[in-house]
Amino acid sequence: MTALPKLRSMFTKRLKEARLAMDISQRELGRRIGLSEEVVSSRVTRYELGTSEPDFATADRLAKELGVPLAYLVADNDAMAQIILSAASLSPSEQRKTSVRAVCRRRAQSH
Repeated sequence: MTALPKLRSMFTKRLKEARLAMDISQRELGRRIGLSEEVVSSRVTRYELGTSEPDFATADRLAKELGVPLAYLVADNDAMAQIILSAASLSPSEQRKTSVRAVCRRRAQSH
């Protein structure tokens, strides 16, 4: 499997999971991100099936509405996606502290 189909597959899987976790319909999600009423349900369906891809602005609106970082939706593996969600749940101060500790650990291990 090449990288692009895998990335598309991960995006569609996480998009649907996040929407279902919020217990909202595809139509409701489409409305919330400002899609026109004529395409609201079919567009989100196509995003979840991978037959259509949102542009970056739309993907960002989807992520924000679903309460997840855009990086979570496009992470290329489940472990990284979970790390992104965990980091996003921290305050900005805790995110900085955690990232500094990780960098220091990596430097110490490389010496």
